Amino acid sequence: MPTSPVSTITRASVRRISDPLNILTFPTHERYETLLCKTGHNFYSYRADGIKDWNQSYAKIPDNYQLLDKDLEEDQIPLGLDLDLILSQNKFGQYQIAHQLSSVLHVPLVSLEHTLPVPNWPAETLQSIHNMRGHINVFISEYSIDKWQWDNNSETTVIHHGVDCELFKPDESVERDDHILSVVNDWINRDWCCGFNIWQRISQKLPTLVVGDTPGLSEPAKNTEELVKNYQTSRIFLNTSTISPVPTALLEAMACGCAVVSTATCMIPEIITNGINGFVSNDEKELEQYLIDLLNDEELAQKMGGEAKKTIEERFSQQQFIKNWDNIFQTASQICFRG
Repeated sequence: MPTSPVSTITRASVRRISDPLNILTFPTHERYETLLCKTGHNFYSYRADGIKDWNQSYAKIPDNYQLLDKDLEEDQIPLGLDLDLILSQNKFGQYQIAHQLSSVLHVPLVSLEHTLPVPNWPAETLQSIHNMRGHINVFISEYSIDKWQWDNNSETTVIHHGVDCELFKPDESVERDDHILSVVNDWINRDWCCGFNIWQRISQKLPTLVVGDTPGLSEPAKNTEELVKNYQTSRIFLNTSTISPVPTALLEAMACGCAVVSTATCMIPEIITNGINGFVSNDEKELEQYLIDLLNDEELAQKMGGEAKKTIEERFSQQQFIKNWDNIFQTASQICFRG
């Protein structure tokens, strides 16, 4: 265990605003956390059974992100480390550990939720999750707050995704291939939320490329650079998600100038204006026709991709994401939590 709660409280009172914070979190979404690390704070990632681990094929581990030793269990937090706050990134496994550690270590808890509630959950299940609160609660979209039926008060905020547009960007020196790219992990088993069967029905007669860790179907990109190249060399990107506030791969594809076709679910219609910066629909015949139109009209695909890129630069900038999260971390670190 780290030093005593007294020293942690003392640290909050003497720490300078320019000093990096010490944040305990959990491996969750590699590229999301890579952007979090650009706040300049120090992240210590708690590992346990039931919590996914960091996959370096999705992103390299940043210098200020340390994976703790899972074998040490509750003793994996370094001795002498004074934590400033704990960041939980989901209610299904992480929150329970984070809440306990927050109470024991007397440090504030920030609760982030990436996902949406499972469809057809009983009302009592949803209500019980309303009690799983941090000192600050963060959602990735206004749509998410509504679906969780969460009270939107001063302790709740929205931080939209950010995209590194210096990394995820078009490459004008390469030609785009006439195929339809999709990037999804474990697609077949996650048909219920990622729409694998939708993809099968609308693209079965069309040229496709699938990237992602789905046994029997596709393999993930070897690294982030290879993933970026897949976006840059694909004319069209197809997203078939049914339950995801906003898929990261969709935003990355837009940043790379792909013409996007997507199901009109969750927050996506707030990002894509049909016929302007992409095509959206929940009619499978319409989705198939949009794909055919883009395959047959390179000029249209190029125009759509350009508008998609502008959308990401204007609404999902890395700089705003970093600024928003730094504000949350600084605010949380000043909360005097004595348990």
